[in-house]
Amino acid sequence: MIRLDALVNAVQAAVTSANDELHQHSRRIFSQFFDNVEPPSGDSAAADKDTPPAAMRPRYVAVEFPTETRDGIKTITVDVPLIAIVPMASSRIEEVTFRSTLNISENPDGELNIAFAKTKAGHGLFGRDKEPATHSAELEIKIRGDDTPDGLRQLIEGYERALRAQIPG
Repeated sequence: MIRLDALVNAVQAAVTSANDELHQHSRRIFSQFFDNVEPPSGDSAAADKDTPPAAMRPRYVAVEFPTETRDGIKTITVDVPLIAIVPMASSRIEEVTFRSTLNISENPDGELNIAFAKTKAGHGLFGRDKEPATHSAELEIKIRGDDTPDGLRQLIEGYERALRAQIPG
């Protein structure tokens, strides 16, 4: 038997941990679009602090783009930031439903104790169970796509504007 509040705390801790893992996954995805850049050694702002701020540079791909000129069609190379052309998805846990058959009792201190109810198995020869009793529980987790944060959306829009400026016409 365990206390009911201990079960609730354990489920809450597990959900929080799973949600934190989803956020870490989003950060790892973000790092696929940017490289860390060392600040210049002569930067006085960086020298004033113990640890320099992390700078990130977007990863680009070079794409050849045809354009019409007076001399005919020519190809120009356009630097395309990956973040402007690859969708970024982030997720968060929206809802967790935990269902189980429980035996509930009250201890002398007035706290609720619970135990997972055992499912009875069939009896075999000489009164022995064919299978040991098992616990039955259902866990339903709903994960939904999160809205893109405003800062990230504006960052992507900025790179999209920079990309449009490179393309003639």
